[in-house]
Amino acid sequence: MAKQQVSTPHLDAMISFNEFEAIMNSIHDEILIADADGNVIFINEACLRIYNRTSKEFIGHNVRELEKHGIFSPSVTSVVLKTKKTESLIQTTQAGRKILVTATPIMDEHNEIIKVVCNSRDLTELINLRTELEEKENLLQQYTNHIKQITSQNAVEGIMYYSSPQMEKINQLIKKVAPSDISILLLGESGVGKTLIASIIHTLSNRQSGPFQVINCSAIPDTLLESELFGYEKGAFTGASNQGKLGLFELAHGGTIFLDEIGEISPQLQVKLLQVVQEKKFRKIGGTKQISADCRIITATNQDLNKRIKDKQFREDFYYRINGITINIPSLKERKDDIEVLAYRFLEDINEKYGQSKKLSRDVFYLFLEYDWPGNIRELKNLIERLHLVSENEVIELSDLPEHMLSHAKKTKKYSSRGDFGVLPLNKALEMLEEELLRAAYKKYKNTYKIAEALGISQPTAYRKLKKYFLDSDMN
Repeated sequence: MAKQQVSTPHLDAMISFNEFEAIMNSIHDEILIADADGNVIFINEACLRIYNRTSKEFIGHNVRELEKHGIFSPSVTSVVLKTKKTESLIQTTQAGRKILVTATPIMDEHNEIIKVVCNSRDLTELINLRTELEEKENLLQQYTNHIKQITSQNAVEGIMYYSSPQMEKINQLIKKVAPSDISILLLGESGVGKTLIASIIHTLSNRQSGPFQVINCSAIPDTLLESELFGYEKGAFTGASNQGKLGLFELAHGGTIFLDEIGEISPQLQVKLLQVVQEKKFRKIGGTKQISADCRIITATNQDLNKRIKDKQFREDFYYRINGITINIPSLKERKDDIEVLAYRFLEDINEKYGQSKKLSRDVFYLFLEYDWPGNIRELKNLIERLHLVSENEVIELSDLPEHMLSHAKKTKKYSSRGDFGVLPLNKALEMLEEELLRAAYKKYKNTYKIAEALGISQPTAYRKLKKYFLDSDMN
């Protein structure tokens, strides 16, 4: 480095130039000193590293010349020579680095500049970190918005969760028909969530502020079902209450009535219901007064109504009256994409309820994907709660499952344990393989840095993936 003697009587008395140079080079920040004309007379090693230049390319050169050649831009020294006061600005080097430079004028007794001392700090990493943070914040916001969108789409009033295209179609249909008063027939196996969907339709309807009355027609004998639906006048029959009784159609005034398992009612009662659907009026048992049925009617069944019509067990005219819009709800085995969403949602709810943090092992989850779920969502929800209660460990394993599920899996030969993936969706098989590799790497190295090196990934990625598949206790 070319050496320019910095001489003041006071400085000469205290330190030599070599000492001064050593001091300047020990400073982490970049130091550049220019004379009153803007010629560079000193630059420390930190500054040379930042600009990736040699001292010969600076010493003796004017800052305006260096700026013209793009070594840095703009020149803060030039600004200070004009303003005669301390200035700060951000420079961009020829290598694209961002430098925060503060230039301070050194004045003589006549208030004229004799030197300009520039102190700079490389902000490139800080700016990159800020940019990365902003990108992550933007990404987080996108995820947040996406989650809100999914929540809006997948969880009407926070109660309907899915990821399958079948349920997305149903959700879109619900949004279209809910505001109207058209009668709706829900078809699907027991446990698929017909009551839930009926309540969502009510929530999205113009009658949401009114009552939502539900009755399972198959759970009540026909003779009692009529009185439950229409009510009765006092003394209408032996054993009737002296005060009479309000029926569900009357209680549902201004709201919605949901008749579940409508396919189980007798043809005689179907006739009376047909009158309510057509005329929006009914009479209580033992009464003569017509009562307005100001309510929306939603029905549901797991029966094949066309077959029951052929068998003369269901009236065709009644079928067409309740079938304004038909919504077919697929079974859980027909929408396997929803299993993960529902399983983890149910587990999250139960964890919150009991103040725990249990998890499903991947083996259990893969068996869930291959199981037929004859009881549909109701069976899945009940099973998750059972597993949560009976499992002794934080991770719910195959050994916690009921025997009939394990027997079913072995019988159908759809499920294979670790080491033999069987026929699985590719992404699930890749997840299993990734988990196996991570387990093997962790068992061997016990260190995320070594694991990352062995697997050819970054350490943060290795750590994140370990957290994905294992509990913290597993990693200790």
